[in-house]
This record gives sequence, C-alpha cells and structure tokens, in this order.
Amino acid sequence: MLPDRRDTIAALATARGRAGVAIVRLSGPDALAIGRKFFRPHTPAHTPPPRQMVLGTVLDGEKQPLDEALFVYFPAKSSYTAEPVVEFHLHGSPVVVETLLAALTAHGGRIAEPGEYTRRAFLGGRLDLSQAEAVAELIEARSLAAARAARRRLTGALSERVGRIRDRLTEALALAEAEIDFPDEDIGPLDRREMLAAIAAADAGVAALLAGHQRARTLAQGAVVALAGRPNAGKSSLFNRLAGARRALVHETAGTTRDPIEAEVVIEGLPLRLVDTAGLRQTEHDVERAGVAWARETIAAADLAIYLIDGAVGVTADDRQWLAEFAAVPRLVVWNKLDLAAPDASFAGLGDLAVSAKEGTNGEELRRRLVQLLGADGADNEALLAAVRHRNLAEKARLNLAAARDLATAGDKSELAALELREAAAALGEIIGETTPDQVLDTIFARFCVGK
Repeated sequence: MLPDRRDTIAALATARGRAGVAIVRLSGPDALAIGRKFFRPHTPAHTPPPRQMVLGTVLDGEKQPLDEALFVYFPAKSSYTAEPVVEFHLHGSPVVVETLLAALTAHGGRIAEPGEYTRRAFLGGRLDLSQAEAVAELIEARSLAAARAARRRLTGALSERVGRIRDRLTEALALAEAEIDFPDEDIGPLDRREMLAAIAAADAGVAALLAGHQRARTLAQGAVVALAGRPNAGKSSLFNRLAGARRALVHETAGTTRDPIEAEVVIEGLPLRLVDTAGLRQTEHDVERAGVAWARETIAAADLAIYLIDGAVGVTADDRQWLAEFAAVPRLVVWNKLDLAAPDASFAGLGDLAVSAKEGTNGEELRRRLVQLLGADGADNEALLAAVRHRNLAEKARLNLAAARDLATAGDKSELAALELREAAAALGEIIGETTPDQVLDTIFARFCVGK
C-alpha cells in the first residue's frame, strides 16, 4: 500500500544517538499547524517568517518546556518535498527527540516511511528518479570520489545526458512518423540517412553511459577483493600493506590466519573491502579445515581474487590446483617475495607482476592492475550509470535501437522502426522516473533511511 501523500509525516532527519544537534522534520499540509503547537518563540510572532531561524522553547505533549531550540518553516514552493516543511533544531538528546516525535504524532502527524521525504520530492517534481537515487548514494558514499560521483548525479548530470540522447531519438522518431503519416510522399534517401544518423548518435550516447557503468557501480557500491594463496605466501603482509596498517597477524607459522579478516580501503577513489583468507591447503586439523572451507567460500564470492605465489618456493602443483578451482573468479596472480627471489619459469603463463609485500615493491602497479581488472578504471565524470537498474534499462534501449536501425535500413518498415524507437525512449525515461512502476519506486525508496 502506497503512503498517503495527504498525511503530515515526521522523523529525525539527523543520525540517531547523542549529538550536539538533532533535527526533527515535519512535512505535509499540516506541518506548520502541528509544529506551532509545540513551539513557543522567545519573541512572539503570529506566524514564523519563512526560511528564518526562530529561537524559542520546544514543548512536550503536555505543553511543558522540553528544550531550547531553533524553529524554521519552509513554504511548499521552497521546500525539499514541494510541500510545507517545519524543522526543529534541538539539542541531540535521544530522550528529547523521542518525546517531541511522540507529541507530533499524537497531534496529527505520523512517522515517515523509509525514503518518504525524498519520494515526495520526486513526486512533487523537485527531483527526477535518478537524482532521488543519488541522494541515498551520497549518504552512503565511502570515498570522496564516490561522494563526488553521487553529487554529479544529484545535480542532474545523468538526467541531462539521458535528455540529450532522447532528443536524438525524437529526431529519428519524427522522421519515421513522417513516413507513416505521409505514405504517398517519398521520404527519400537523404531523410532516411538523417534517421539512421540520429539512431546512431543515440546509440553512441547510450554506449558511452554503459562504458562508465562498472566504475560508477564500484564507486557507489564498492567491491570485495579476496587475498588467496597457500600458507605463508604473504597474504597477511600484503593485506596490511594495502590496508595501510597492521591489521592481520604476520608469522612464519603456517596457518596463522583462520578466520577471514576484513578492512575497508580506498584505492584510486574506489571503496574496496579487502579480505585476508586462510592459507589454502589440505589439512586434518578440524579448526584449520573449517578456516580453509570459509576461505574457499569467500574467494568464490569475491569480485576479484589476488592469488599470491610464494616466491621463496615457486609455483607448486597445489597452486595450480587451487587456481583451477577458482577459474571462474576474476583474478590477478601475483608473484610475492620479490625481495627473496625473482619469478622463475614456473610462473610463465600465470602472470607478469612480481611484488614484495614486505618492502612494498611494485605496490602502485598492483593497485593499478586491481582497479583495471575490476573494470573500474576511467574518468569519474563518465561514471554516471551506477545502478544495475540503470544498466539493464540502457541495455534494453540499445537492443531497441539496434532493431530500429535494421528496420529503418530495410526501407519499408517505418511503423516497426517507430515502435522500437518508442520502446527505447520509454526505457531511458524509466531511468529518470518518467515511466517507472510503483513497485519499482517502493524498492528504490525502501533503501533510504527513515529521515530522508
């Protein structure tokens, strides 16, 4: 059941817990009337002036003083949700916040659903759907590059790009429909070439968006990189090197790492979750065997595995067996312990990168290869198509454009070509929310926090 937009909703807009300041937000047709019941300005005024902070006393449900706070009112024309909004800027006491929310909801408000404020902003025309999704991505950003990419989408960069592509689709569709509407007129080879050129331009625009998808997705969602290899290959040393801190115990005793150890790192702007796994070997020790099983599951589920060869020993039959098991996992095979030995003939055909985790040799090249293998290299300003939903719709649009091109080339299939062009335009329109079903909106906004 969809939330009723006629309701006035309330929620904590800042993070939960104790803090210097907490903001409680009301939005809806009765926001000002409800808010004024629980605020007494120090300088009495008939109506708080719009968009100006007013100092006063916040009252509880019994109209007793609760806190000294700032009150601000935003008319619908200048609010985030395109409807009247009131904010209380309180001291960040959970008790004060919960007491005020209880009073507000007992007198006409209700607690907001997750993402309901931004959903109202979308429905009110403040944001298109790609911009609304970018709000959540900006909040969840785990690196500066990720935050900047989300901000570009929030300020309309993806919407603008989709709009330009749809302009070319409109040109092609106008020419196709001219042939349908005026069948006795010869559209001629020049106009058909114009139609095909417009289709090609639209297709190139969609292709460019798709080319930046993997970096955009990795910036927004991160990636899991598992460190794999036999015991004593140097996984924990490399983990500590990449993490920039001593997070995993390093010891010459084989099997030191049992449980996967994780660290959040940022490499070339990408938020990554590094996982140091147990050394891979056959063992009769119950605890170590469980650790190896856990390692195998972790490696199989990773976005990328860095498999380390112990340079002090060289490539073994066990290494080849483990590499065969993980053949389906994107991987980078690396010769470690370059400080002890250079790669020998056994490494041929497996890789060409040698490092010393202990001394940091070739660390920058390892980072560059890692980003490249994740498919996440490229310019951040082209990283616009972040969501899998966006990618799927863009891929559908390309299929429709390819069909339209083939039909237009045939010369007598204008009605079918126009149908494919309309389908392509609809798919692109769904990215920005022009034709998005309610159940898709429910899924998107459920990812938001309650106060946003």
